[in-house]
Amino acid sequence: MKTLQLKFKTVLFLFLIGFFLASCGNDKKENTTNVDEELDTQQVDNPTSPNNSDGATSPKSKQDDKSQIAPEEDGSTSPDFSEANAAAILLECNYFSEHSNAVLKDNPEAPIDYIITCITRIDGKLTIEPGVVIAFEQDAGLDFKSKSSFKMKGTAEKPIILTGKEKIKGFWWGVRTESTSITNTMDYVTIDYAGGGSKAGLVINNEKSSVTLEHCTFSNSKNYGMITYKGVDKDVQNIVMNNCNFTKNKIPVHSDASRLRLFNGSNKFAGNDKDYIHLEGGTMRGDATWAKLDVPYFLQNNFTIKEGVFTVAPGTEVIMSSQKWIHISEEASLIMVGTAEKPITIRGERDVAGFWQQINVKSSSPLNEIGHVIIENAGRTTKKPNGAVFFERSRFLNIHDVVFRNCFEYGITVQDATRSNLKYANLSVDNTPKLFSDWNGKEIANPNNP
Repeated sequence: MKTLQLKFKTVLFLFLIGFFLASCGNDKKENTTNVDEELDTQQVDNPTSPNNSDGATSPKSKQDDKSQIAPEEDGSTSPDFSEANAAAILLECNYFSEHSNAVLKDNPEAPIDYIITCITRIDGKLTIEPGVVIAFEQDAGLDFKSKSSFKMKGTAEKPIILTGKEKIKGFWWGVRTESTSITNTMDYVTIDYAGGGSKAGLVINNEKSSVTLEHCTFSNSKNYGMITYKGVDKDVQNIVMNNCNFTKNKIPVHSDASRLRLFNGSNKFAGNDKDYIHLEGGTMRGDATWAKLDVPYFLQNNFTIKEGVFTVAPGTEVIMSSQKWIHISEEASLIMVGTAEKPITIRGERDVAGFWQQINVKSSSPLNEIGHVIIENAGRTTKKPNGAVFFERSRFLNIHDVVFRNCFEYGITVQDATRSNLKYANLSVDNTPKLFSDWNGKEIANPNNP
């Protein structure tokens, strides 16, 4: 009897163990079923999942897949082109804040590499490689802050293109920089269809901003191709521009007169709605040259040459705004000398006698010379003195081969002939009443022998 009871207990024990193990297996199976159901739900919610049975993908999924971030050896990051499709990558507004050392690469399969939809702030480092094309949505743009830096180096064969998604002047905001990094470079870069909210394709917004521009094109801006705000001090050359082309903009460039070192004969500015360089007034310190360009300079306000040797190149043309003047201070020297074939021209915005005021020479420098120059539309209309050129006492000036054309009353006003060193030859008047006057507006025949 005891043996039978023992066998019964053993069988009962084995039966309970088997039942327990079966229950655990069912629980595990139920849990697995729940996870599978979650995966199925995710695939329905995201039809672009790689596990989607029909393999279909939407345009957005191509952008998402393609814009995975790949690390670079130097710690930079760039969107991953491993799938090598032709869809543009959508760069979110926070892309550059999340990737402070970003590299934008060219995808040979894509006609447009990237799309930017907003004004995106950049505080870190941005490198754009040759051949990259970025299309901007309306009013979108790039805003480089003071601690940022950028390197955009295209080539003649593979330029970098920054353009609007629609080919409308001013469609996108443009590029603005406050960066002071001396490594900032734009080489073979085209900025096209910008200048909406920022008023220019490129806005250099800080007097300490640095950038080197080589072989760049600024075109189809609604307003200016480029703006350089604020003046700079003596010998500052933090913006260098060579072999650049400004075309099909409203106006090619807006700049302060103190940045005249920026301009040289290698750049082209013709072919815009208004072909002139918009110059605000300013104060020039240090040696500088007003270079001859393929368009005139339009001086909007008064201009003072405070110190240094200021040279105006042969063939230069300057347009003066209403009632403005040019002043040569005591510590400055003026060399405004053209040639018979390439005279320098300074004229009013309108062909009206007395439209602008005068060139005032207050300097005693023996370098002062005005020669082979046409001066038009100058002279005060309401007070004395009113010559097109003021020559103050105890000063030096060699003036020759100058035509005073359609000036208000006098060509030259001399304050004190007995204390001045004035050399003159081959001066003529054309539709200008008289050549010389004293400081009170009285005509004098010979300023060296009044």
